[in-house]
Amino acid sequence: MPDVTIKLGIGSFSVEVTGPADYAEKKLEELVGRYLGPARSGSAELQGAPVLEQGGKKLSAGEFLKKASHKNQTDRALVFGYYVERMTSQPRFTTTELGTLGLETKHPFSNISDAVARLVSRGLMMSSGEKENQRAYALTASGEEYVESMLERKP
Repeated sequence: MPDVTIKLGIGSFSVEVTGPADYAEKKLEELVGRYLGPARSGSAELQGAPVLEQGGKKLSAGEFLKKASHKNQTDRALVFGYYVERMTSQPRFTTTELGTLGLETKHPFSNISDAVARLVSRGLMMSSGEKENQRAYALTASGEEYVESMLERKP
């Protein structure tokens, strides 16, 4: 049986295990359990990861925004980007999508393109090709960590 390599990265935690499939899977579970706490069986959500579901239902963008200690439009754009990536499992998003979330949550942006440009210049978002004939963006690892820190600060 050929060796496999399994790589996992969550926040600042990353691990790579190589070996026969059974060994690699068992070792990965052991390391995740030791360093990240118990994972819910059958779920990719790990202890300490931001909660995107409550009572078995997905949180709305407005509910999710309330969980973050955002201070301004730029933070809000970052939180919405995180929400789109995690809740809808989309690898990228457009400024139009973020603007729509702002309107839906009664937190409209004065200039969403400016907020996204600031996040790109700070290294919290990056350009990610095109989506629906518009420039698309994705959060960087630093952007994800920043949103997760906003979620942890909120009481």
